[in-house]
Order: sequence, then structure tokens, then C-alpha cells
Amino acid sequence: MSDMNYYFDENHPLRPFTISLEANINSLVPNNALRIKPEFKQGFWPCEYNGSWIQIDDYRNINLFMKKSGEQTEMKDLGKLPTHLTTIIPDCDFPVFDENLNKFVENQQAKTDHTILQNNKIKESELNQANQKIAVLQDIIDFDMQESDEDQQLKAWKKYRIQLTRIDINNLEISWPEKPE
Repeated sequence: MSDMNYYFDENHPLRPFTISLEANINSLVPNNALRIKPEFKQGFWPCEYNGSWIQIDDYRNINLFMKKSGEQTEMKDLGKLPTHLTTIIPDCDFPVFDENLNKFVENQQAKTDHTILQNNKIKESELNQANQKIAVLQDIIDFDMQESDEDQQLKAWKKYRIQLTRIDINNLEISWPEKPE
């Protein structure tokens, strides 16, 4: 029967277990090892403390989430879970952690800000498209080069552009005008 050395990282402040290796019979225990087998429990990691193993919280390789944003993150070291992190998975699009409910809830301000930003992008894109169409149609008419109903198309696109400019992007429920064909 052989002895085992259970090594720990003596340079780490928590002195976590690293590896076990067979020991030479009748050898002395190295300074960075114990001959006591560490116990492994889920959610903990054995660390050497005063010649024995203690259990330290281990959140490495576990999905963690920032309470402020719901963004996924990770812990790279052993220790207690910081108060700004949780293991609870966000279940909404714009999460913020509610300490009283102990769950993520919808961050209404972030949702509103996102909707307004999206409304602005849509409005700008549609206005750019309308301006391009109007410019070409206006050139066609200015040079008397229209082929069919291009003067009606110009009026429809100008009307569409006016409708777009009157849209309040801060309104969360926008009814976008119908685009001319």
C-alpha cells in the first residue's frame, strides 16, 4: 500500500487543492502537501488551512449573471459569491434583479429606451429611403422624362415622407404609415 500526497497551491491565498500523487514510502510530506485525502462536495473546493482541508465556495464553471443587467459572467477564483452576482437565470429581455422578489424582473426603463432607439433607427432608415426615391422622381419630372405615373409616385412618396416626419419616436406603440409602391 502506498501513501498519497495531496498537493495545494501554497502561493494562492486560499491554498486550494491542486493534484494528488503517490508518495515514496516512508518519505516526509512536502511543505505544499498533506497526506489527508480532501473531501469533494458539489459547490465547494478543498483548501488547506492549518494542516487540514476546509471547504471554500466554488462558483467557477457555473453560469453566473450580473444582477444589474442579467449579463452572463464567470468567476475565475474560489470564494463567496459577490453580492452583484446571482446563479438565477434571467427570464426576460431587459432584466434587472429584484432583491425583494429574489428574481429578475423586466427593467421598464431599459425596455423603453431600447424601443425608442429602434423607433429612431426605423424612422431614419425610412426617411433616407423616401428622400432617395423623391430625389430620383423629382429629377425625372424636372427633366420631363416621366414614363407613366411617376408624378403620382412623387406625390405619394412626399406624402409618406411628411407622415414619417410627424411620427413621435417616443411613442412606444407606433403605427407606421404604409410605404408607397
